Amino acid sequence: MSALFPVCEAENRSVDGFDFLTVLGLMKEYNLNEIWRRYLSRESQSPDTVSLYLPAERYFLEMHVQKMRRIILSEKFNTNPFFMQQVIQRITASHDHGLIVSKIRNQGIDTGDNPIALSCSLGNTIIDLIANKNDPFPSSVEFKGGTTFIENLERRPLDIYDLSSILYLCQQNLTESIFRRYLPTEVESTRSDKEVSVRTKVGAYEVSLRFALTRTDKESIIPPPGNASVSTINQVLQRMNFGHRTDLILQELSRVGLAVSLEDVQTAFELRRYINNTFLAITFVRIDPS
Repeated sequence: MSALFPVCEAENRSVDGFDFLTVLGLMKEYNLNEIWRRYLSRESQSPDTVSLYLPAERYFLEMHVQKMRRIILSEKFNTNPFFMQQVIQRITASHDHGLIVSKIRNQGIDTGDNPIALSCSLGNTIIDLIANKNDPFPSSVEFKGGTTFIENLERRPLDIYDLSSILYLCQQNLTESIFRRYLPTEVESTRSDKEVSVRTKVGAYEVSLRFALTRTDKESIIPPPGNASVSTINQVLQRMNFGHRTDLILQELSRVGLAVSLEDVQTAFELRRYINNTFLAITFVRIDPS
């Protein structure tokens, strides 16, 4: 267990991809004090640097967050925390290496094939993300095609990355982007009753997501456990994805007042989100109830 980090001690778990994503999320909010409170190692030789290391399935990941005494301007700061989160999610979802590198280069970032190195700065704080390919590196698995634009474009099945993408697009009210990317290609995009449906395995759960337009000319009653925020749903998904205990998943729900019990988390439950004229429902069914 990564007992050197206060958050890992408090939650009795090892550091994982959830923490990499959390640090970048706090960086986006410019909540630097919280990064240091959760992730400054008790054995750190420098109080100005937070370092995380993770041996993932295909890569060895490392992240360094450093406070500088002055603002540093450099060409090496080639991206932002949001894009770094996307890269980490693709890496931990085992997307094809060529796909990951092409997405980075499409952003105008001149990265090598190995290692992948990304950097950014906010004020006098800099963050470096490095991903080294494992040796031997697994070969790509042939994908025979899917029913959506994204599956056929990226030659991969839908996974946790797509659930997070739909949540983000939903939060940004980019409804048509969701339909364009994830509606089955045989469904007419002009239909008013079109619905996106994604089903995939996330950790120990079978997860089913539905996204559709909803009527706004009549009052809607939201059943228990209530209207969940996109942020809360994503936190639940990420904890599931990295195999966190059910009590830590429940913690994300309880802290915002959603009426979900530990028994629900250990078996099955559903979260819903109404935003403007759209409806999102996501069902979680634990594969090995305990």
